[in-house]
Order: sequence, then C-alpha cells, then structure tokens
Amino acid sequence: MITEALLEMHFHRAIVDHFIGVFGANFLRLLKPSTRQEAWVGFDQGWVHTTLTTEQLFSELRQAIQSQAFYIDHFYLGYFLQFKIVQRITRQSRLMPSNYTVPYFRSELSLRPNPGTGLSQHETLLRLSDINSTSVCYACAMLFELDEIYEIPDLSRLRCVDVLSSPTGWATNDRHFIAFQGETDPVPLWSSEPVRGEAFGFKEWASPDSKIGPRKLSPQQVIELMEDAVSRIRRAPREPQLPLFERKVREPANLLPDSFTIIEFGTPAD
Repeated sequence: MITEALLEMHFHRAIVDHFIGVFGANFLRLLKPSTRQEAWVGFDQGWVHTTLTTEQLFSELRQAIQSQAFYIDHFYLGYFLQFKIVQRITRQSRLMPSNYTVPYFRSELSLRPNPGTGLSQHETLLRLSDINSTSVCYACAMLFELDEIYEIPDLSRLRCVDVLSSPTGWATNDRHFIAFQGETDPVPLWSSEPVRGEAFGFKEWASPDSKIGPRKLSPQQVIELMEDAVSRIRRAPREPQLPLFERKVREPANLLPDSFTIIEFGTPAD
C-alpha cells in the first residue's frame, strides 16, 4: 500500500539532489520534526540517520548566527511540502467535477482534527500559508502502483499545488479533493466547491525564480519561521520579542506538522 510517508521517502534523495544542482552547494543535513516530543530526525550528508533535540537544533542555529566563520553561502531551505496520494478515477460519480471526463485524478484532503492541535492537516497548512514568503504546498505524486516506489524517483511525476489557492471554510464532515483532469494539469480544482487552483511541476516550484517555492534562509530566519508557524497553529498572538539569543524554546517540534522540512547547505569547503 502506498502511503504519504512512503512517497516522501521515495522522493527525498531526488529533491535534495535537485537543490544541490540549483544552488551549487553541498548538502549537509535534512531535518524534520518527529512525532516524539522534543525530537528532530533526518539524514546527514552521507545519508546516515540523525537525531537531535529541539534545544540542540536551536543551540546550533544560535551558534551559527554568532559565528564569525559563518559563510554567506551557508544557508537553509525551510518549507512545508505535504505529500499526497493520487488516485486514478475511471468511473463517473457525484464526486467528479461537472466539467471533467474520465479518467481523471484526485487526492483526498485530510479534514480530520489532530488530537494534539485540534486542527486538521488541511487547516494547519492553510494557517501556515498566511506567513509571508513561506512555501506551503501539496505534493501530489502521480504514482499509482506500489511497484513504482522501487523505481528511480522521477520529479516530473510530482505536481505541487499552492495551498494559498485553496478555499476556506470547508466543513470537516464533508469529503474534499484536489482534482486533476490530467497528470500535468496546471489548473486543478479544489472540490467539492469547485475552485480553480494552481499546480506546478516540481522543478518549476523549486526554481530560484519561483514565486511560491522555498527561498534561502539564514539561521535567524529559520528560527523566526518556526516561531511564526507555531504561533499560527496555536492561533495565539506572538509574545513580546526578547533578544534572539535569550528566547526560550517553545516546543516547536510538538506543534509543527511533519510536512515541515529544513535542509542545510554549505560551501564546497564545508
């Protein structure tokens, strides 16, 4: 059975390799918030599994800010990319958009509240998309058979759908989808309304010229992004700002969704 986690693992290495080519930098580390309290998991440049606590991560970021040896070419990418399973639909039903023909493709959105935050996956992404200059997308993988997971990852089979183009106010007791007429459809529909969305090929989304793709972040910007994201998820006003090095860790790994990814890059000499 294909799962969202399996899709993400399938594409991870290809995504990192693409960014290496785009930015001409060395990959150092990829990190994601863990479901376990105060933990981050990922892979280092040798693709060896690595783990650290939130306090360790913030400590490293603060040290990087203070370090006089921190090169301008040392940077991070931070983005929210939620992988979604895509179904090929070959029969007509009441869920099919009125102007579509079979076959078409769709990803079902998750509107089930998370017991930890009270927010669904979709509502969480909507809130995060309000953060200025933050990349929040669904990555709809056009893979339909489990055997395809064992093939060489092909980034052209990912459609990145901008969450900002989604309607708001969907009821949690209804079924909602991202619907594509074809595998490379640039204008999918958010249904059941339906509302026109925006979809991009992965390499278009990941381009330095992309308006919705990830941008280079400094260590300070990574900290601020995580704090902003936690604030949006809590729906609480941000507390008065302390000097950056005096801020306390406020359990971001417990609240940040598993779609959040930090990739650290360095100069060729690192």
